[in-house]
Amino acid sequence: MRLPKLVTVALATAALAASSATADPGHGKPTGADATKCKPANVKLMGVLTSDPGSTDTSFTMTVVKSNHAGKAYKLAGSATINVVTQTRIHRHAAGVHGNKATVGDLALGDYAKVKAKVCKTDLVNGATPELTASKVDAHAPKTPKAPKADTKD
Repeated sequence: MRLPKLVTVALATAALAASSATADPGHGKPTGADATKCKPANVKLMGVLTSDPGSTDTSFTMTVVKSNHAGKAYKLAGSATINVVTQTRIHRHAAGVHGNKATVGDLALGDYAKVKAKVCKTDLVNGATPELTASKVDAHAPKTPKAPKADTKD
């Protein structure tokens, strides 16, 4: 009686071992179509607009003053051309007005802008600066300089 139980347990264990040995290992680099998929990198750029885009323009240029790690190449280059599509969220903040939705034509020369975009990580290798299509643009009108204070010493 003990022998049939022992044989059954041995066969079940062998079956489990064989099924796990033939399964996909699930590690290593992907091959085939998955190997060429884009791994997105979030690019964030901050700077001053160097062009005055019209209402029908699909891009604008800016001097890049700050960036995140993914946008380092654009900062080193000093400038970037940003493409804008209909899905791009654009906000332009002016004095007394916050969060207004705007269009590309509402942006003005000298505005301070924060741009968010996504590109493939592989496109950024070796300091390359691929074309950027913005997903969001936050622009602020330049600050007006304060008048100097008059001395009131008598």
